[in-house]
Amino acid sequence: MSLDDLSIAVAHGNYLERGGAELVSNELARTFDAPMYYGFGDPSLLPDDVRSRRLFDGPAADLLQRSIFLRDLYYAWGAQRVPELTKYDAVVLSKNELSWYVPEDEQVLVHYIHSTPRVPYDLFQQRADSLPTRLYAFAARTLFLQNTNYPDRFVANSELVARRVRRYWGVPEEKVTVVYPPVDVSQFEPRETADYYLTYSRLIPEKRMDAVVKAFRRLDERLVVGGAGPERERLEELAPANVEFVGYMSEAEKRRRLGEAKALVYNAMNEDFGLVPIEAFASGTPVVGVREGYTKYQIRDGENGVLMDPDPRSVREAVERFERDGVEWGTDDLVAFAERFGLERFREEMREVVAETVDDARIVVNGGGRP
Repeated sequence: MSLDDLSIAVAHGNYLERGGAELVSNELARTFDAPMYYGFGDPSLLPDDVRSRRLFDGPAADLLQRSIFLRDLYYAWGAQRVPELTKYDAVVLSKNELSWYVPEDEQVLVHYIHSTPRVPYDLFQQRADSLPTRLYAFAARTLFLQNTNYPDRFVANSELVARRVRRYWGVPEEKVTVVYPPVDVSQFEPRETADYYLTYSRLIPEKRMDAVVKAFRRLDERLVVGGAGPERERLEELAPANVEFVGYMSEAEKRRRLGEAKALVYNAMNEDFGLVPIEAFASGTPVVGVREGYTKYQIRDGENGVLMDPDPRSVREAVERFERDGVEWGTDDLVAFAERFGLERFREEMREVVAETVDDARIVVNGGGRP
């Protein structure tokens, strides 16, 4: 049976921001010309070309979505039974919240994994430093694993996340496929180099912007900090005069700055993939990035960027090294490297994965004919 003959839906979790996971879900909906269902969220954030429906609505839902704890608790209960999804031949899950959904007997389920839950697993040693956090992590590991292992296929956004899925969830290797997230590399282009470095992400503790800002206290170079979040006020208090905060950047401003910056400085904690470094490469811009998570696999030290440790001293030394030595790859090499993460590649690979999964899930009855 062709994919075009199947009814397919995309099921996304919270749609409360325009982040990397939302970009992936949008593109999944376009890839399969499918409606996208989401749990809690803001309808105004969704693109006009994606057919969408919010699953949890009304005054009670508006109250629940203000609390991370209450949202997660409701998913564990409410997402088990979602009648709207049962009419589809196949459902592609994106994110983890709706993975509590119990599929119909012969319904095909493919789960695109951005990461296993962070605090209960890969960030447990760094983040579970209080009794409430440890209790939450223990409950999450106990309840989540036993109630969400229904997919016919897991699709990880990187080889690192594929390892997490196998290790933490015990999923067999043959059920895990890697498909890199989509980056519309055609939207980025090199520009004339300006006199500043750029760092860009949500301003939250996990991105470790404080180490980057502190590093530039002892550098003569300029740093532009893009992005919004709860850490901004604290970061501005730490910042010297050569650090400029520009807040949330529109897509046009982001593309301009990525194209003209000397280099992107990227210090995210144990990143599962990281779209921003690929966008920098697509803009012909090298990356000074942390030797950690998937970032260390995206950067080839001395070739397309410079690797560093996450502390201020190492960030400063990495920038000084870049100023002194540069990188081996030119603009064309960087752009060509980014193209392996392109949009059409994502669409083709996801269609192949879903088609193979549907074929593998088909029930073949033996011994049903005449003797």
